[in-house]
Amino acid sequence: MPTATADAALHVRRLAVQRMYGRSFGLDVEGLDPGVNVIAGPNGSGKTTLARAVTVLLWPEAHGWGRPLVEGTFRLGGEPWRVDVEGSRVQYQKDGVPASPPSMPPPGHRGRYHMSLRDLLAATEDSERALADAILQEAQGGYDVPGAAGALGFGEYAKGKLKETREVEEARGRVEAARSLHRDLERKERSLRRLRRERDEARAAARRRDALEQALAVVRAEQERQEAERAFNAFPEGMQALQGDEADRLDRLRADREAAVEKREEATAQRTEAEARIAESRLPADGLPDGTLDTLRTALQEWDEARTALEQAERERARAAKTEAAEWERLSGDDKEAAAQIDGPAVDAVQSLAESRLEVQGRKAALRALERRFGEADPETSPEQLRRGVEQLAEWLREPASASDGKGRGRVLRYVVLAGAGTVVVGGAVLGLGGAPLGWVVAGAGAVVAVAAYFATRSTGVATETRRPDLEHRFERLDLPTPSTWSVDAVHAHLDSLLQDWTDARLEAAKAQEWARHADEADAIEDRQAELGEREGELADRLHVDSGLGAHSLLWFVQRLGAWQEAWTEGMGAEEKMREAERQAETWREKVEALVEPYGDDHVEDISDGQAALEQLREDQQALEAAHADRKNAQQRLDQATEQVERIDDEIAQLFDRLGLDDESDETVAEWCAQFDEYEAAEEALNRAERSVELERERLKEREGFEESMLGATAEELERRKEEAARQAERVDDLSDRISRIQQQVEDAKTDHDLEEALAEHQSARQALRRRGRRDLRRVVGQALADVVHERTRNQDLPAVFARADELFRHITSDRYRLDLDRAESTFRVVTDAGRGLALQELSGGTKVQLLLAVRMAFVETQEQGIQPPLVLDEALANSDDGKAAAMIEAVRTIAAEGRQVVYLTAQSDEVAKWRRQLDETDTALAVHTLSGADGESVAAGGTRETGGLRPGRPASPALPPPEERSHEALARHLDVPVWTPRNEVAALHLWYLTDDADRLCRAVEAAYRRWGQLAGLAERDALSLIDLDPSTYRRLEALARAVEHWAAAWRVGRGTPVGRAALEATDAVSDTFIDDVTALAERVGGEAARILDGLRNGAVKRFRSDKVDELEAYFRAEGHLTSEAERPPEAWWRRALEAVSEDLEAGRVRRDEVEAVLRRICDRAPTLKDGSPTETKDGST
Repeated sequence: MPTATADAALHVRRLAVQRMYGRSFGLDVEGLDPGVNVIAGPNGSGKTTLARAVTVLLWPEAHGWGRPLVEGTFRLGGEPWRVDVEGSRVQYQKDGVPASPPSMPPPGHRGRYHMSLRDLLAATEDSERALADAILQEAQGGYDVPGAAGALGFGEYAKGKLKETREVEEARGRVEAARSLHRDLERKERSLRRLRRERDEARAAARRRDALEQALAVVRAEQERQEAERAFNAFPEGMQALQGDEADRLDRLRADREAAVEKREEATAQRTEAEARIAESRLPADGLPDGTLDTLRTALQEWDEARTALEQAERERARAAKTEAAEWERLSGDDKEAAAQIDGPAVDAVQSLAESRLEVQGRKAALRALERRFGEADPETSPEQLRRGVEQLAEWLREPASASDGKGRGRVLRYVVLAGAGTVVVGGAVLGLGGAPLGWVVAGAGAVVAVAAYFATRSTGVATETRRPDLEHRFERLDLPTPSTWSVDAVHAHLDSLLQDWTDARLEAAKAQEWARHADEADAIEDRQAELGEREGELADRLHVDSGLGAHSLLWFVQRLGAWQEAWTEGMGAEEKMREAERQAETWREKVEALVEPYGDDHVEDISDGQAALEQLREDQQALEAAHADRKNAQQRLDQATEQVERIDDEIAQLFDRLGLDDESDETVAEWCAQFDEYEAAEEALNRAERSVELERERLKEREGFEESMLGATAEELERRKEEAARQAERVDDLSDRISRIQQQVEDAKTDHDLEEALAEHQSARQALRRRGRRDLRRVVGQALADVVHERTRNQDLPAVFARADELFRHITSDRYRLDLDRAESTFRVVTDAGRGLALQELSGGTKVQLLLAVRMAFVETQEQGIQPPLVLDEALANSDDGKAAAMIEAVRTIAAEGRQVVYLTAQSDEVAKWRRQLDETDTALAVHTLSGADGESVAAGGTRETGGLRPGRPASPALPPPEERSHEALARHLDVPVWTPRNEVAALHLWYLTDDADRLCRAVEAAYRRWGQLAGLAERDALSLIDLDPSTYRRLEALARAVEHWAAAWRVGRGTPVGRAALEATDAVSDTFIDDVTALAERVGGEAARILDGLRNGAVKRFRSDKVDELEAYFRAEGHLTSEAERPPEAWWRRALEAVSEDLEAGRVRRDEVEAVLRRICDRAPTLKDGSPTETKDGST
């Protein structure tokens, strides 16, 4: 679909006009939107100049407006462009870099992007032919050859008597009348009664003379008809079925038959040769049994694998024998059978025993070392007592003896305590690293004392009363050695001593605790050692070795014994594999020999013989299959050739049967075809003669002097009677003149110049007739030339244009209409969603506007090969009613929604409000720019929001009731749902019948989708989301519509469709010669097929052959115009509806009661269908 895309659409963003038409301008429009741009301004503000500037910007080489100075920017393919036009000099920039000009549409098409819809609106007011011509003109690119011919005064020659000719004849008559009048003036009185009687008799004779003349024309026409009939009857009767190309067709069929016979003989020879190859093959005719080659190939592979397994087993046996000898030599034994029977323990168990023995020995040695180190540790003084003494002395040192020396002594005390605590931390760390967990506890306690001492000795304050005596007394109660004196130095020294004693006491306590924790483990180690000794003895007895061997010796013995037993077992297994491999190899050799023996290879010694036999059998099988394929292909060609010969023979026989000739009548067919043109000419001459007879008879009967005796009279009698009447009628004019002279004697006397005036008028009329002749000659010649040009250009690009126009038209009208193009005739019609064709004059003015704009845009898009320029509309809504304006805005909105930029120019202030009002609730961007001042000196974006009376371009949504009052029955009244009968197309069925969901129905109606045909068209375009309809719901509605369609089809059984001209033109049974007469007959009998056939058989249309009547009857029956079936009862209608949706009923997409409800609604609203309600018929029919 050729829609504007991001890469192809060209969007002008800024346009500045400095000079146009040789004078300066100040037009500058910025911020143009990619959607719809409305540029408003009074007359003379520069709107048309802006439109022409767009043309200059895009086609700078193809304008005729002097040396313009125009600059502008646009976006193309997402990239910014700039164009500067100064006279003939043009500069392009792309992304700020000089660039070549983009590939625009041809300059000759630039006018298609700048249109005034005023012209399109005017076209909708003309006749249907004028509107159709306008649409075809748009589809052909705007080249209106017929319009140009009309503007030049060209046309066809006027048929019938011209006005000028009549005026000449009338003038001549007036001259004769004047002369007669002058002659009559010479006579005075006559007997008026005699004159009038004679005049009446003369007039009657004149009428009789004219009738007799017409009777002679009838006789002459009848003679011509008889001559034509004799000429036509001179041809053979069988030529009535002749089409004229039978001779050529017969020659082609004869040549094709000879070629087919030759192919048949060639295929027979090829089949014989293939059968000989099959017979010569040493294989059965059907080839090897299925799977023989695969079985043989598998047997050879198995044989080869058995041989490989034998070789592998021999290598394994040699390797195992070598390993077994080496291991046996290490064991130094002499009874291999007995050694092989020993059920030795698992190596892991023996290894675990050895490791346990080593672990117990190591742990026992570690406990002995621990006992030597920690076994006799016992602190003399409790570590807790020493800790309290250290705290008492530290507190004593913190207490100042007086306020003056407290600070200095506190600092010294801090260092002393920190040093002692550090010693404790170091001692505990040494114990911890030695494996005693208590050492780390001692180190942690020392760290705590250090931190406490640091923060405690930092405290300062005002001097208070000392607490040292009390602390001295409390220390002495701890039963610890006291300082030599209670001086600071002595206390410091004693504190250091106590800290060392406390560290030593803590260390000794930790050692004692650690040994106490491991003392019980020593006893367990002894028990474990005894247990391991017992297990070693048991293992030695089991292995029949010296019980004095240690665990590691036993481990070595078990490992060697296991290695020897494994090698021994491998050797025995290898020998068994060798025997099994030899047996398998022989078995498969015999299998291969048995497979190839039936085909000549009866002795297979080794595998190479088998492989050679396999290759030979494969080659034989392939050769046999190729022979079978060749035979099959030859048979197929033989069958095809035979079938072709039979088909050609049938066609030749049918050709002779149709012509009523015997076989081998080729010469007769050739003679008939040579006479075919003469035959057709004779037939046409006979038809013309018959029509001429009928026409002359009708003219005779219309004559006033007609008498029945004239129809049967001979030419001689008619000629005699005519001469008599002519002699009597010759007096009419003379008698009339005489009577008029007497009656108008006074008046005639006053008109002395009548003859002169009549002669002058006669001369003037003759001159006018000569001028008309010369003018008509120019018209006819010019029209002939215009017809040639128009015929050669009218059909260019029509199919592609109409395909796109149809798509746009359907989109704009919500799928209510589509275009139907007749490619052969290059004509079209509008088809509604119900399938009914509409003449252009039946369309509303708004729909005509939409159609014209769709065709115009379709031509533009079809001709575009890449870039899609903006569309400029100049004064499009001027003087148009709201309906047409809304339709045009809706059509433009549709075009803009597909990506094309639209620029609309207007001088009407209310049009801006119309655009705003209609595009407000859409997703189409709208930008309004206002021009003010002479020549548009300023441009402003935006604008006021005015309210104008405007109806939307799509059908107005009906006034729907509030949501709470939207019952299904209420909607039927509000929507004015029409009655639907089975004579209608299902596409015309209102959606109210198909669904009782009020909300869904209202959404569809508000979007202008009322009938099933519209909804189906929307689904065809994959656009159900426009009315928020999910696919599952659409499938349910589709099933219900299908049920209605089949229900209606069952209703129509036995009710043939009326026959019209279109139906008669669709069959070959009625030729162009008889189409008018048969159509007239159909109109007289109301389109009833049976009465048409009766009329044809009774001669209502002369010379219509009986075989064509039979053919027409078959056509009527095939097309449903004539049926022998009886009308079906309502039960059958209901069954047909259920059968149509049986799969949907089984799948659960639709329910039986829903089908009943839809049909009941149809019957309830159509009084003639009351008896067909499913409620009244289903009980007895399902």
